[in-house]
Amino acid sequence: MSEQPDNKAFATLAAQYALLGHELRRETCADGTVRYHAARWGLIRPLADGDAVRAFLAAIGGAT
Repeated sequence: MSEQPDNKAFATLAAQYALLGHELRRETCADGTVRYHAARWGLIRPLADGDAVRAFLAAIGGAT
């Protein structure tokens, strides 16, 4: 299982996404699991974990 970003790391990742025109969202489900979604132009891409968040950032041209 990958390491989940803490609040500061998540804020940094969200800012990097924003610079590329994307929105990064994080939600904690009732069972305690954390889910991530990247959104742009009304399209939403679910991201499984912190590694997927960083991999998608690299794929859209961001620094990791």
